Amino acid sequence: MFDRDIRVTVLGNTGVGKTTLIERIKGSKVKTLQAQKTLNINAEEKKIRLRSSELYPWYSIEAHRKYRIVAIDNPGDYKLRRMWREVLRKFTTDGMLFLLDPKQSIVVQKNAMEDSYNYFLDSLDLNPKKADIFAQNKKYIFHFVVNKCDTLDNFSENEFTLTPYIKEKAVDFLSHFAFTMDEFKRTFPRSKIGISYLSAKYSPYLDLDKLFEILKVYRYQT
Repeated sequence: MFDRDIRVTVLGNTGVGKTTLIERIKGSKVKTLQAQKTLNINAEEKKIRLRSSELYPWYSIEAHRKYRIVAIDNPGDYKLRRMWREVLRKFTTDGMLFLLDPKQSIVVQKNAMEDSYNYFLDSLDLNPKKADIFAQNKKYIFHFVVNKCDTLDNFSENEFTLTPYIKEKAVDFLSHFAFTMDEFKRTFPRSKIGISYLSAKYSPYLDLDKLFEILKVYRYQT
């Protein structure tokens, strides 16, 4: 009765860790995760109680509420990205998690981010002028995740810690995508834009929990 949904479309170039993030959310152990190329659309879901619920007094609904995370996993290969438009039309979600890999080509990932921007507009209307008008009133969540931050420094396979050094390098990497991110802000002015830095594979679950705490606030408390 008191439970709520957080529904997101997970996009990004192939190999950036979209499926790994979803598998971690579902509770898969790090040692069981294997690299795999996504070729089809997969709608995954899991009901969880965010650990932030412990910060609320016992008489608060939020202390007991669960969230049903619905994540739409998509292939990232550029030949299959045309699926993104249909996915965005077919599935009603609160917005997008766009994953980036600091060790992949910046140019290739820029193209993928631009594709996500264009396909979001196409999902509103194939007429560009109409799509731009509709976008003005949409309230989406566009959350950009620099994933695989563990690759930015020497790292033993324990729980990953985002040090100031790694954060600085991740912020510098993300700056290459500022123009397209600003396009999202201008085109969807009522939407929420967020940023996270993590390792989908090695970050402690608490850090993944924080990601969805941000999405929860964007979705229900603003």
